[in-house]
Amino acid sequence: MNWSPRVKPIKIRQLYRYARLGIYEDTLLHDVGWELHARCADIATVADVYREGCVPCPKCGTKITRRIDPLFSKGEGGTREHWFRCPHCTGRLLWRDCRQALRNTPRCFDCRAVLQKEVVLRCACGKTWSQEAYKQSTRTRVLLPCPHCLELVRRPDTPPRDRTTKNRRSEPELQCPKCQSVARHQHGNIECTACGYKRRWRDYRKSLKKKDEKLECPNCEHTFKWQAWRKSVRSLRTGNPQPARDFVEKWRKCRTPQQRMIQIDTLLQTLHGRGPLAPLFIDSGEHKIREMLDDLAS
Repeated sequence: MNWSPRVKPIKIRQLYRYARLGIYEDTLLHDVGWELHARCADIATVADVYREGCVPCPKCGTKITRRIDPLFSKGEGGTREHWFRCPHCTGRLLWRDCRQALRNTPRCFDCRAVLQKEVVLRCACGKTWSQEAYKQSTRTRVLLPCPHCLELVRRPDTPPRDRTTKNRRSEPELQCPKCQSVARHQHGNIECTACGYKRRWRDYRKSLKKKDEKLECPNCEHTFKWQAWRKSVRSLRTGNPQPARDFVEKWRKCRTPQQRMIQIDTLLQTLHGRGPLAPLFIDSGEHKIREMLDDLAS
């Protein structure tokens, strides 16, 4: 896949120089905005690979499910056992997604209206919370609004230990490294009934991390290796893709030059507060980027 390049700092400086004069240069605003949008979309795509375990084909973009990936915890958002679906909109969720949505946009727990931020958080229905009380309530409640449809969903129960172990034995299907037959995960080992292969499960998992998994696209039949793909997206990998996702979602809704400039400025302010994240978006070193963002913020 051809990943989008990082944005040149000189374009950002020119954009802000015009903005300070009250001028919104359409061509420059368009270039910077859509370059940031493309970069953010790529960062979100790579984050979804580690979150969902589906790798996009470099040729046609078809998502390919990895066989090895389900054996490991996800890099963003916990393990597969904690995923659940909203009973109203069937959206795929983590409980932390519900909490994070309320941290970003506080809502009333009863009517789900957006709270007004004053000295206290106030709802149109008359209820009020202090900031600390609202945070505490968000942490302890078992019913929270779904981030997608805003209907109340119940916090899923943690799977029992024996149930989790059972799921790991049956899913995904294991393959014997020696004879390629179906193997089982039992008693802390991986065992093959066909050839008698037996190995400690912990050692087997470690060996899989070093294995160069071969992936084949069912659509275009293109084959590639996971390790090579992972190296190609190293510059797009981050544990905090939320700013990129937010920009992608909001950028397309902008209709005026002022709205576009606000979204670009919001993203850059977020990057300014999270220094190590900025070099993923801007084509320069971390020190020079910080100097530029300090200058733009002054």
